[in-house]
Amino acid sequence: MRICLISREFPPDTGWGGIATFTRHLALGLSEIGHEVEVVSLATAEAKTVEQEGIRIHRVEPFKISGDMGAMTKCVPYSRYVLRTTTALWKKFAELHMERPFDIVDTPELLAEGLVPAVTKALPLAIRLYTPHSKFMAERLHNVTPTFDHQFVAIMERIAMVYADAITSPSEDLADFVAADMSYPRERITIIRNPIDAQEFTPDGEKAFESGDKLTVLFVGRLEERKGIGYLIDAVPQVVKAVPNARFVIIGDDTNNARGQKSVRAELDASLRLNGCSAHVEFMGRVPLATLPNYYRAADVCIVPSVYDNSPYTCLEAMSCGRAVVGTAAGGTPEYLGDAGVLIPPKDAEAIAQALIKLLLDKDLRDRLGQAARKRAAEKFDRKEIARQTAQLYEAACTSFISKQPHRLYLKNPQDFLADAEQILYMMDKMIYDLLYAMSWRFRIWHWWTVARRRPLLFAARLGLKAAKLGCRIIGRNEARMPETVRRLEQAIEAKQGASSGQEAMIAR
Repeated sequence: MRICLISREFPPDTGWGGIATFTRHLALGLSEIGHEVEVVSLATAEAKTVEQEGIRIHRVEPFKISGDMGAMTKCVPYSRYVLRTTTALWKKFAELHMERPFDIVDTPELLAEGLVPAVTKALPLAIRLYTPHSKFMAERLHNVTPTFDHQFVAIMERIAMVYADAITSPSEDLADFVAADMSYPRERITIIRNPIDAQEFTPDGEKAFESGDKLTVLFVGRLEERKGIGYLIDAVPQVVKAVPNARFVIIGDDTNNARGQKSVRAELDASLRLNGCSAHVEFMGRVPLATLPNYYRAADVCIVPSVYDNSPYTCLEAMSCGRAVVGTAAGGTPEYLGDAGVLIPPKDAEAIAQALIKLLLDKDLRDRLGQAARKRAAEKFDRKEIARQTAQLYEAACTSFISKQPHRLYLKNPQDFLADAEQILYMMDKMIYDLLYAMSWRFRIWHWWTVARRRPLLFAARLGLKAAKLGCRIIGRNEARMPETVRRLEQAIEAKQGASSGQEAMIAR
C-alpha cells in the first residue's frame, strides 16, 4: 500500500512527545514490512522535503491567512492554530496525492489533523486516538477549561472522527472514553497498541552514565502536572531518607503550566531547596531520541507517575530496556505494564515513595521485574507486529470506503477546499476584528499603536488627512468641497492601503 501519515509532530524537528514517537515507529514498521510510506509534518523553520531512515518527510509551514488581522490570535488562539496547521498539512498532502495517489491517509485525532480528509472524503481515512481535547477539558488537564476556543477544537476533532473510515486506540481506557464522549459505537474502535523497536530499546548497549554507588531513579517526560512530576518531587525527601544513596534523573522540557502560568521547573527547584534535597535531583532537559535508550539502561528504576496517560511511551521504552517500572493505574498504563511492574494510585506521593524504596532496596525484585518487562515488550509491542495489525485495518478501511458511497460534508472538488478555507478564515478574522474595534477602546488603542509601529509613514499621513478634513469642516467645507490637495492626499493613502492588508487596512476607519 501507499500510505501517508499526517502528523504535526515528527522527530527530530518536531519530536516533542508520544505522537512524534509513535508516528516514527509506525512509519518505519510499515516500511519494514513492505509498504511505501511518506510523512507530512510541520517545519520548525523553512519548508523542506528530506529522506530520513528511508522515509520521505515533507516539512511544511503553517498556512498563512491573506489579510490576517490577528483578531483570531487574541480571541481563539487554539482554534486558529488548528485551522492554520491543518490546512497547511492538507495542502502538501493534496499536492503529493495529485502526483501519485495514496491508498490511505492516517492522522492523529488530536487537534483535528484529519479534519480536511474527513470532510472532503478524497480517500480512505484512519484516525488514531491519543488524547482528544474533550478529555483535556473533562479532566482539566494542562489547565484546559471548556471555553469556546477549546470547545471548537473538540468539535473539529469529533467531526474528523465521525467521518473517518477507521479509528484505532492504543488502550481500552481511551477507547471507552471516546465512545462515551461521542456516543460512538465502541465496537468500531480497534485496539492497536503502541509499537516499540525492541532492537533499539534493548537492555544491552551503551549507558549514558555510570551510577557508581548511587541508585538511580529515572523520569522521562515534559515537566507538567499531567505527567505527575510534582508528586514525584514531593516523594523525594522520603525516598532519600530511606535510601541515602538514591538520586533522581529528570529528562524532559520545562513548561509554563505551573501556578500563574509560570515555570514548572522553577516551582520544583523551590520545593527541593525547601526540603534540602536539591543535590539528589538532576534536571537534564530533553535528550535526542537516538540516545534515550542509553539513559534507560543506566537507570535502576524508572518512574511513570502520570495523572493521566492513554499509553505513555516512557513506560514502554523502559520496559523494552529491561528496567523495573513504577507506573500509576491511570489511563492505559496498566494495559502496557501488566504484572511486569509496580502499579500505584495516581496523585499519591506517599505511594510513589513506598514503591521506589521497596525497589531500590531489593535488587532481586528489580531484576525479576526488569526481565519480565523486557519479555512483555518484545512479545506484545514489537514494531513490525503492530505495523501488520495497522496495515490489516487499513485494508478493511479501504474496502469499506470503496464499497459504499462516501458521505461528504464538503461537496465541491477537494482541490477547492483551501481557497474556501482561506476565505472563511479571513472573514471570521475580520468579523472578530470589527466587533472588537467597535466595542473596545483598549482594542482601538492597541490597533492604532500597532499600525503606527508597523507603518509609521502611512499612519502619519492618515492622521494628517484626518486633521485636514477636520479643519475644512470647522471652516464650513463639507466632503464635496474639500480642497484638491486634500483629495489627492486621500487618493494616495487609499492607493497605499490597497496594496496592504490586515491591520494596516483597518486604519481607514
